[in-house]
Amino acid sequence: MGFLHRLRFHTFVDMKRSLHSLLLFLLMTPGVYLCAQQPDAEGSLVKWISLSEALEKSKTQPKPIILDFYTDWCGWCKHMMRTTYANPDIAQYINNNFYAAKFNGESKDTIEYLGVKYGPSSATAPRAAHNLAVKLMQGKMMYPTTLFLNGYDKNKNEFAFNMLAAGALDEQKIQPLLVYVLENVSKNCGYEDFKTQYEKANSDPTIDETMKRIWQQPVAALNNKNISKKKTIVLINTEWCNSCKVMKRTGFTDSLNAKFIAEKFDLVDFNPELRDTIRFKETTFQNLSTPQQPFHQLAVALCRNNFVLPSMVLLDEERNLIDAVPSYISPAFMNDIVHFYGEDIYKKKSWKEFQESKNKP
Repeated sequence: MGFLHRLRFHTFVDMKRSLHSLLLFLLMTPGVYLCAQQPDAEGSLVKWISLSEALEKSKTQPKPIILDFYTDWCGWCKHMMRTTYANPDIAQYINNNFYAAKFNGESKDTIEYLGVKYGPSSATAPRAAHNLAVKLMQGKMMYPTTLFLNGYDKNKNEFAFNMLAAGALDEQKIQPLLVYVLENVSKNCGYEDFKTQYEKANSDPTIDETMKRIWQQPVAALNNKNISKKKTIVLINTEWCNSCKVMKRTGFTDSLNAKFIAEKFDLVDFNPELRDTIRFKETTFQNLSTPQQPFHQLAVALCRNNFVLPSMVLLDEERNLIDAVPSYISPAFMNDIVHFYGEDIYKKKSWKEFQESKNKP
């Protein structure tokens, strides 16, 4: 089983811009696509643009950048174009969510990058590395290499996130990379950890049965006037949010967490696109489903109006809001969080003190 949904919303700022985006499911039925895609001369379905154009576009309409470093003699570079970038679903996912640029690592052109001009290391040597390629590839001249850039800061004139992936990327290798970059998973998790969980979420068939047992639906769980003896974790997530699915399928079922969570918490699976009315804490919440507010009012309120997918909301035994943790959380990080709140440590120590007591950053 593989999954790679096109992210429609990630932060509240992105919502209005993304309302009409379409769902994309990786490994969808072959031949059924949004529109006919024609490969370029190299066989790729990705809409490649120049690095200069990608940088300019990212300043006015922010998107992550994929920068493909290649050379004319690189056979694996050409192979990626004919295979990975020829996959219609991967290509559409990239075209919808990224600026994809190609850069010849042995170009003789002068290129401006973030206000600085770079030229070839030699004007005459045929295979001399371009100085910008040397800088961005950190001197490790392997082709193909893919650079992912995200979070351009116009005040600092730099990208907050950059990550190199050396070597050819097949369809399986590039999937978690795309999700990791696009959905800002790096806020709480290193890539290798996320990659491991992504693969587990896709390949472990036992997770499905566990998922059916542990999750309650929000209408029944949050409308319930009977106060639980346990605290509650509400996971704000959608079907098309990839990091949501990875977190939901691995973090709560991991052997590190599952037993403790079952003892201390009720779990509520809250899709913020839910249309049902919920009466929670003597207040009625609805989903107005408007361009200005496309998600359920309660989901937004539980996130303290800082709506990010996924978000893990923690409620005490009286259903009072304790905390809302935004973005993807790895199983190990989740273990710290559930113990901090599940054992009421938060009533005695700050999070910083708790982490310091465990010798963690």
